[in-house]
Amino acid sequence: MDPFLQALPPQSDLPQAVEILHSDPGVYEGRCDVQRGQGRLVGILLNLAGFPRAGHDVPVRVTVVHDGQYWLWIRDFAGHVTRSRLCYDPKTGCVRERFGLVSIWLKPLIVEGKLQIDIQRLTLLRLTVPTILLPRSSTFEMQDDRGRYVFDVSAEAPFLGLLIHYHGWLTPVHDADEID
Repeated sequence: MDPFLQALPPQSDLPQAVEILHSDPGVYEGRCDVQRGQGRLVGILLNLAGFPRAGHDVPVRVTVVHDGQYWLWIRDFAGHVTRSRLCYDPKTGCVRERFGLVSIWLKPLIVEGKLQIDIQRLTLLRLTVPTILLPRSSTFEMQDDRGRYVFDVSAEAPFLGLLIHYHGWLTPVHDADEID
């Protein structure tokens, strides 16, 4: 079962498009806008995590693969590939997502018909980032009036400001069985 669905209370009422993405491994395509924060340190942190370059109306392709206890998310932002590995962490009740040298523990909640995802913990090079320096996230997944999966991912850090903000939409393209 998808780690986010494991971390949510049973019988959580997700929008259909969000539930499909989190239930059905496969390929999803759409468009998004990407904004990166400013400054050398922010750039280094984003590069360590493998986040994409800034852009407007960027084609995005997300491949979701279930591999044992892990779910692999491969995000292709117009040729820039960001990979992460997700699993449910029963000790914390959170989703652990690993991007390169960065791991984050995410707590999903249903808020006003949207899936809200909050950062609970972060490690960089396996060192825990102190709570006072923990990035704040404003991340939501929802369904738009056209039935598409919509995402809005934003993180900012104390003393650094905006790290990354990307938002857009996806629709299913292929089943996982058809992935090469």
